[in-house]
Amino acid sequence: MKSMKSLTVILSALVLLGSLSMASAESCCDKAKAKGQACAHKCCVEAKKDGKVCEKCNPK
Repeated sequence: MKSMKSLTVILSALVLLGSLSMASAESCCDKAKAKGQACAHKCCVEAKKDGKVCEKCNPK
């Protein structure tokens, strides 16, 4: 019984940590914008020239 409770607590903690890391994930463009700069990644620069957003760095 104790091992089941321990396993449940550990799994719950891992799920919570995983969900927090997913929620706080930012794209390279978001990080650059926060610094007041434009993203310097080659793929993002090319996409911006075309008036688009880089799908690789900014997935839907």
